[in-house]
Amino acid sequence: MPRRTVKCRFCLEPIDKNTAALNKKIIDRNIPKDKCVCLTCMAATLECSVEDLLDKIEQFKEEGCVLFG
Repeated sequence: MPRRTVKCRFCLEPIDKNTAALNKKIIDRNIPKDKCVCLTCMAATLECSVEDLLDKIEQFKEEGCVLFG
């Protein structure tokens, strides 16, 4: 059975596993897949850059957060 592609709730861009994990980490641990947002939309909402969010992903990985593979 093929996996359903997770897409941004605003722009419908595909979301990778690290972006989905970031949604869980900083927006809501129990966020449904259909409510996730891409890095571009998240950056606009949080008033930061996509690069800032990519840095956070790397930081959480280095810290050993289990959400990030």
